Amino acid sequence: MNPNAFEPYVNPEEAAAFLKTNRLKVIRMARSGALSAHSLGGRIRPQWRFKLSELDKHMKRGVDVACPPVRQ
Repeated sequence: MNPNAFEPYVNPEEAAAFLKTNRLKVIRMARSGALSAHSLGGRIRPQWRFKLSELDKHMKRGVDVACPPVRQ
């Protein structure tokens, strides 16, 4: 991939579909730092965004970490 090429960000639902998992697991992994994510907004309720290329790198590493439950 061209490093100068524009790559759009995707929301947690799209990231979950790409990873074949659910939205809450993606958010838990983003919060814990186990998944490369970009936070928009405040610390209390950030809106997470992801790049598919970064998610693909995560999958190729074969990393699987235990994630704490999502706060409600």
